[in-house]
Amino acid sequence: MEWGTVVAVLIGGLIGLGGDAMGRLGARRQARTSRREHLEDAETARRQAVEDEGRRVKGGREMRAVETILSAYLENPIGLVNQPVEETVLSLTEIYKVLGFEQSFILDGELRQRVAEICHFLDLASVGDVGGYSPAEVGFLARSETRMLLGAWARGEALPDSIEGWGEIRLGRAETEARWQQKLRDAGLRVRIPPLSVY
Repeated sequence: MEWGTVVAVLIGGLIGLGGDAMGRLGARRQARTSRREHLEDAETARRQAVEDEGRRVKGGREMRAVETILSAYLENPIGLVNQPVEETVLSLTEIYKVLGFEQSFILDGELRQRVAEICHFLDLASVGDVGGYSPAEVGFLARSETRMLLGAWARGEALPDSIEGWGEIRLGRAETEARWQQKLRDAGLRVRIPPLSVY
């Protein structure tokens, strides 16, 4: 046997072993890459599932809030005539408590703001005048405004302008708040009515 043949066989064997080793290293690298991509895909799918579940839970809670708000008006009737003022104020207070809590769960920012505003006026109506409207009138208009807003929201429509009467109350908010703030100062209190945006 010649040395050239032996060297050629050895070199061929080394090349074969090197190629085999390189192939195994490449396969391992590809397996690691595939495993990493699979783990990343699984993590992305998990995060998406968590987000979807969060949206579903929040959407369900929002729907319950809307139902609870509408129920508050049914469970606490406000009569325009022949209802004693004390009963009207009690109904307004009960509705105010429900709106004040449930509006936090409304996801739509504009709707949440409008419901917070209604809640604000119900609170003011139970202790003083709101733009010259009686507590019963404020409660009646608030119920109509709320039903209109929540109905539009439920249908997926844009929120409409305020109903007649309620629009006047909204326009007079600064004056109503100023009168109420003066009553607080006259009573010796230092608290201020916070801006509606913080509700």
